[in-house]
Amino acid sequence: MSQGNASQITYLDCHIHYGDPCYKDGLIQIMDDLKVDKFNIVCTPHPTRLSLVPDALHLKAHYPDRVYVFGGLDISAFFTAGEKAGHVFADYVDVLRTMGCDGIKMIEGKPDMRKMMNVPPFDGSVYEPYWEKMESTQTPLIFHVNDPAEFWDAIKIPDWARESGWFYGDGTFINNEVQYSEIINVLTRHPRLNVVFAHFFFLSHDLPRLAGYLDQFPGMQIDLTPGIEMYHEFSKNPREARDFFLKYQDRILFGTDIGAKTLLATPEKGIEPAESKIRFDLVKKFLEAEGEFVLDPSQGYLFTKFEGNFKGIQLPPEVLEKISHTNFEKLAGKTPKELNPERIVPECERLAVMVVAMGAARPGEPGDPSIAKRIGKFFAESKI
Repeated sequence: MSQGNASQITYLDCHIHYGDPCYKDGLIQIMDDLKVDKFNIVCTPHPTRLSLVPDALHLKAHYPDRVYVFGGLDISAFFTAGEKAGHVFADYVDVLRTMGCDGIKMIEGKPDMRKMMNVPPFDGSVYEPYWEKMESTQTPLIFHVNDPAEFWDAIKIPDWARESGWFYGDGTFINNEVQYSEIINVLTRHPRLNVVFAHFFFLSHDLPRLAGYLDQFPGMQIDLTPGIEMYHEFSKNPREARDFFLKYQDRILFGTDIGAKTLLATPEKGIEPAESKIRFDLVKKFLEAEGEFVLDPSQGYLFTKFEGNFKGIQLPPEVLEKISHTNFEKLAGKTPKELNPERIVPECERLAVMVVAMGAARPGEPGDPSIAKRIGKFFAESKI
């Protein structure tokens, strides 16, 4: 298995989840052990705390040269602003940017999240002010749209996915093709959107279709965050996959989803080193290795759910450099944006009030609103 000069590649992970300040030291140790130089926290809505942006900014304050933050939108607008939600989102882009966020993360296109939050059509009038703001400001966006196509098929969906609540074919969830159509409509109206579609836009099984979108929309990029199924799809035809990666080497970003298991399944365990390592190894070895490689399935979240070994595509070092870090740096900057405590403190205070007002959680419960207050106090007293 030849690796050339791949061992000298610098890795910047564009897709890390971080759900509580108590995970700080553990995550940093994981990044050190994996030799990940810099990384990006993507903030998703939280069922009891509404927003995890304060947590991510708190981490960034401790590692300002190492941590990027893509903040999540103010999801309370879905419940309080109605048809004006897009205007709230557009204004919130300015809030996130002035606090020191480097971009925006949206998970609103994941079908169960879209159903839970009653998200309106992305190509409708509600979202239009937001897309206009994102395009005019060239704010980077990492956007989760859809899930694996088999999750809509009652016959093909794996049992583990059904048990996780990810069967979307009962008529109560957005259809994946309808949602793709909405997103293509958005890109057609706003071709300068600076958008990265997470998990390869869930089109790893149809690279010609994905290539067509990349050719049509020059501002569109994709990240390599597993979806373990992606790497089994790539391994079915590694030559086709390698050709695709070489052609679109300037449009693909390295990511792992480290921390996702903690948010989805096991918050009490924190961010697990072994599970994190196998995620990183999967993506890294796929890019660097030649031929088949095997990973320990007992250590990976959902790794036991697919059969067959993985196959690497052994990209040249100059291509690895782009995918591993320079493509993200072109998107969000070679260094993370500076934080602005004067804007962070009032937002932490607002979120703490909103959590109580919406009945999400009380002190001492999961989602304790005092976390946002505590982080606000930290920034109020900081010397940043």
